[in-house]
Amino acid sequence: MRATRFRWSAVLALSLTGWLCACSDSSDGPGIREDDFDNDHVPDDRDCAPRSGQSWRTLMGFRDTDGDGVGEGELTGVCSANSLPKGWVETGGDCAPGDATRWRLVEGLYPDADGDGATVQGPVTACVGTALTGYQPLPGIEDCNDHDASVRRTLVAWLDVDGDGVGAGPPVPYCEGGGPPPGHIWTDGDCAPEDGTRSVLKGYAFRDLDGDGITVAEAGTVCSPPSGLPPGYRPTPSLGEQDCDDASAGTWRLANVYADTDLDGYGAGAATQACVGKTPITGQSFEAEDCAPDDATVWQWLSYNHRDTDGDGHTAPSPGVLCGGAGLPVGYSVSPSGDDCDDRDATVQVSWSVFPDEDGDGTGAGTQVTLCASTTLPQGYSSRPTDCAPTDATRWQVLAYAHRDADGDGFTVPLIGELCSGASLPEGYATTAQGADCDDTQATLHTTLTAWNDVDGDGVGSGEAFMLCTNGQVPSPYSPVGSDCAAEDATRWRTHAYSHVDRDADGATTPETGTVCAQETLPAVYSTRASGNDCDDADATRTHWAVLYPDQDGDGVGTEPRTIPCIGATLPPGYSHRGDDSDDADPTETEDPDDALVLELLIGS
Repeated sequence: MRATRFRWSAVLALSLTGWLCACSDSSDGPGIREDDFDNDHVPDDRDCAPRSGQSWRTLMGFRDTDGDGVGEGELTGVCSANSLPKGWVETGGDCAPGDATRWRLVEGLYPDADGDGATVQGPVTACVGTALTGYQPLPGIEDCNDHDASVRRTLVAWLDVDGDGVGAGPPVPYCEGGGPPPGHIWTDGDCAPEDGTRSVLKGYAFRDLDGDGITVAEAGTVCSPPSGLPPGYRPTPSLGEQDCDDASAGTWRLANVYADTDLDGYGAGAATQACVGKTPITGQSFEAEDCAPDDATVWQWLSYNHRDTDGDGHTAPSPGVLCGGAGLPVGYSVSPSGDDCDDRDATVQVSWSVFPDEDGDGTGAGTQVTLCASTTLPQGYSSRPTDCAPTDATRWQVLAYAHRDADGDGFTVPLIGELCSGASLPEGYATTAQGADCDDTQATLHTTLTAWNDVDGDGVGSGEAFMLCTNGQVPSPYSPVGSDCAAEDATRWRTHAYSHVDRDADGATTPETGTVCAQETLPAVYSTRASGNDCDDADATRTHWAVLYPDQDGDGVGTEPRTIPCIGATLPPGYSHRGDDSDDADPTETEDPDDALVLELLIGS
């Protein structure tokens, strides 16, 4: 490496010497000249960089330090090739050399530092880029704070001492968006500045001084809450008459009353008018016609339609009228209680229309008879005349059925009929379907299932599907599944899709799409996901493509020409992944990082 550094030091000295000579474009024809040290077809006496094949003529440009495409400073000659090098441009005049977002001066702009559309005093000339960031092309509303986008216009507010949302006193200016000063509000006109419950003057036309909900006519204005008038003031009258006594909440209306001397709530005599509330005063009543003015236990005429003379709790029709209290006395009623067939005998009350019940099953038959008896049905009789088996106590009514279960397996077939039964249908008969029995002669067969022939006995069938009467499960040699892809091979039954294969079992796959019939999982040679990219799936020792360079001197760094062979985990002898050896015949010489740095300084500065 010491020899390499010496060589580059000589090149640097020669290049710096060539830099001081005048540079010009080459006009010589093709071919290598003896006075063209760097073989760039430009004679050394006209080459501005005679020791570098990357530069040969001087171009005029401006330095572009921020990379925005517009340069700054004076126009300067730069030794280059066919175009200016990186960091130099043909256009100058950058107004912000260190900011790539700004490079041009624009007149007639209006400052808007917070970008809220409101502007401050202008117009001005500003340095901007593609967007007019911080400026507007036209004036907006005057911004009272151009450093906060949430505030723009100047507004006024009023002091709100009581916090009711309405202020009073002199107005105070503030900047919109920031909100009014603490304790201020943007609405004025508070008629009660120190009372948070009232703020607005409102007119009223009616008063309710005693708060009983009944008004009297009275017009005026009162300081009120924003939601409406305060209690006791109304714009409209209450329903009904005006309050006859607005100083007392207990009285508000005029009504006719009657003298109630026995204080039973019912009066008598002539009516008089009084200012009352919901109830009259003691000794008066809204109700008149007390049928017994001096007896507080009775006061009104009561009508009755039924009597219970024998006191058995059952009445007989007997309409009339009597003077009573809150209700009819015992033994009198408006509505019937039963229908006493003999109101002189307390042991009998009910008239029964019954039928003889010989077998005692609660259902009778034969000729109907009428009996006057107690509230309990007489023994040996029934009110139901429909006994279909008069001498069999276990059966008495005809019931219809719509489904039959002859084999007792709990599954039925449709069958409509009737039979003489007890409280419910016997076993084997039903009104609603219970499953759908496919064979009602055998209890072990009742459910129809779809089945396929399973020739190889692997549990998956094939061929045409057919319906099979079963016990709820498909029996062997059939299967409830019909997707067997190898009907006669018990080791294979499921079709799998694959998109990659690894036939040489080296762990790297190659793309290949298709399907394969196998067990529940894909065989190891097939896969649905890629694993590497095998360049030779027939050779397990070769798994991938690699870019390699011949390495003749065995120093681990090769050189051109590069090759792209199919290799395995190890690098073939005589090759390297690197191709930048400066001398592939000398194992002590490889690429020197300092060389690249020196070259970059020569052609890029």
